[in-house]
Amino acid sequence: RDRPTASSSHNPPPTTSKMKLLSALLLLALSPTQTAAFAPANNHAVVKATPSETALQMGPPPSESLLAETYGEGSRKYRRTVYTHNEWVKHRSSDRFIRNISSMINSGVYKSLGREVFATTAIATFLVVFNAITGGYTDFDGVQHEAILTALPQLTLPLTPFTLLSPSLGLLLVFRTNSSYGRWDEARK
Repeated sequence: RDRPTASSSHNPPPTTSKMKLLSALLLLALSPTQTAAFAPANNHAVVKATPSETALQMGPPPSESLLAETYGEGSRKYRRTVYTHNEWVKHRSSDRFIRNISSMINSGVYKSLGREVFATTAIATFLVVFNAITGGYTDFDGVQHEAILTALPQLTLPLTPFTLLSPSLGLLLVFRTNSSYGRWDEARK
């Protein structure tokens, strides 16, 4: 089925025991203690509310309750949701791009997604380095470097599932975007 490539012609096919060892090492590397970035954060606020408090409280939280979740959904009720004229002028100013770029590291979106982005980047970096060590690599000058470890196989995925699913995923995203824009436009009216 698969045609041998120039880089795989000198590598013998991996045996079952080598594949089992590689699978066990990969499972150890991705054990639940290392994948805490994908678990829900345990930093939700404990806000004691009396039964008479049913209205939404705008403004800062009361001093007797501390808000432990600074950038998540729990803090949404304390955020300002309406722009004043001065805030709108500042938002639409010509230097907003530089201000937004400089405040990017303080963004609540980045702070709430930081662990997931770090975990994804770490896994992708590991795979690139592992495949460069086991299968060789081509540098920026076009020079092909041989593999350092030829006993381990490269970690690859077939492209067929991604090729078959990408049009339907694209359509799904377009329909969801259109429906969310329709809901937003209807709410404006």
